Amino acid sequence: MGHSSRGRRRFRASASLRRSLPFAALLLAAGCGRSSPSENPSDSLVVAIESSPLHLDPRVGTDQASWRTHDVLYDALLKKGEGGEFLPDLAETWSTDDAVTWRFHLRSGVRFQDGRPCEAEDVAYTYRSLLADGFTSGKKEPLRIIASIETPSPLDVVFRLTQPYASFPLQLLLGILPRGTTREQADTAPVGTGPWRFVESRPDDRVVFERFAGATGGDAKLSRLVMRVVPDATTRALELLNGTLDLSLNNIPPDLLPRLAASPRLSVTTRPGSTYAYLAFNFRDAVLSNQKVRRALALALDREAIVHGLFRDTVETTETLLPPGHWARLDGLPKLTRDLPASRRLLDEAGFPDPGGGRPRLTLAYKTSTDETAILQATAIAAQWKEAGVETKIRSNDFATFYQDVVKGNFQVFSLRWQGIVDPDHYHEVFLSASVPPKGWNRGFYADPDVDRWIDEARRTVDREARRALYADIQRRVAETLPYVSLYTMKAVAVHAKDLTGLETMNETADFTFLRNVGRK
Repeated sequence: MGHSSRGRRRFRASASLRRSLPFAALLLAAGCGRSSPSENPSDSLVVAIESSPLHLDPRVGTDQASWRTHDVLYDALLKKGEGGEFLPDLAETWSTDDAVTWRFHLRSGVRFQDGRPCEAEDVAYTYRSLLADGFTSGKKEPLRIIASIETPSPLDVVFRLTQPYASFPLQLLLGILPRGTTREQADTAPVGTGPWRFVESRPDDRVVFERFAGATGGDAKLSRLVMRVVPDATTRALELLNGTLDLSLNNIPPDLLPRLAASPRLSVTTRPGSTYAYLAFNFRDAVLSNQKVRRALALALDREAIVHGLFRDTVETTETLLPPGHWARLDGLPKLTRDLPASRRLLDEAGFPDPGGGRPRLTLAYKTSTDETAILQATAIAAQWKEAGVETKIRSNDFATFYQDVVKGNFQVFSLRWQGIVDPDHYHEVFLSASVPPKGWNRGFYADPDVDRWIDEARRTVDREARRALYADIQRRVAETLPYVSLYTMKAVAVHAKDLTGLETMNETADFTFLRNVGRK
């Protein structure tokens, strides 16, 4: 406890960095909430995103901004429920007896936004095109388990797999495209069955949608949706105050939330979340391949200081990437608590003794985006690691540049978030030794034979209790070997215009599917 409280005082001191930013002055200039009337028409919704989507094609995009557009443009066979469950979307019913053959019956009467009917052949085409030779995508590898896709009727689809795959529903969250859609068409003029029809995309500015009448699951309440690219947190806060933004989800610095909540035109809605933040290490790096170094860095962290000091309790520490309430989550893992003496001992044992004279034991490069909160988090972590004798060089770039470095494995340490983890087979994509890019998201090149075996066995096991036990083994080993350091699970925090309704339908995965339910008083 002593370490945590001292860490919070140290972090509050370092957080004076925020006060040196133009935040306070700009908020005062904006009248601390005394804003002009909304510039947005009453039938429109303007939502902040932090970067431009890299791909509107649901077969390709994996960055958060791309996922946001997929949420509103497309429907999938299934959609995310709570606690790791799946719900029907385009599929009306589905069944499997052996986790090898999966049968889906589609809803009748569903149409694409260009008027074409959505049928079984469109589902088959979406998956076959992704699996085709020459089509490059990080989503491709887990689908290679598909042996064949059959369409016995216009509303029936049958997937036959090469082996049992209990988590196959996870692969059925993919937005469905009209048959024949090329990659270029999907990226420039996408067509789906979702509640919003694509209008235009202006790079680094906005993506515009209009309501699609007759959408599956009901029409959107508002007629126009604009996703505005606002990379800077200060600008997002000012635009919320001034009425040029209606909604910002999980991207406003927590220090500002009380000020924004005091505005006469704004409200703050908080709900349970499942977005997982982590530090990732590159196992091909000569220093970070040493488990003692990774453990030392983990023990030098004061996550409580970050939770309370930076995030003002809008997040909660976690020891696993699976969210609270998930059926496969292992509660009771040893809590990662700061222990500087142990951290220093491990660095000694790893061959990085204190050289004296205030010089660092070692120097690391920490890559992040230019988002203000991300930089403040990196600054706080660097300050904590410095007390263990580790110097940290923070390298920040625009998101697209930063993300390409991550995908290519061009980093020592980086931090990102996984949004909306639903199924424990996520471990297959991020920690299976064969899931390195471009086959998956194991960007740190982690490899553990036991983890590989447990992941494969869990995939083939239909019985949920047996799967739960296997995922418990995986969580214990990952917590021990530290390919990731679990930082926190984020609550879903929306800052929004006070006259918006429907925010209570925001789900734990913090995706944009709830926007169809947002209206105005």
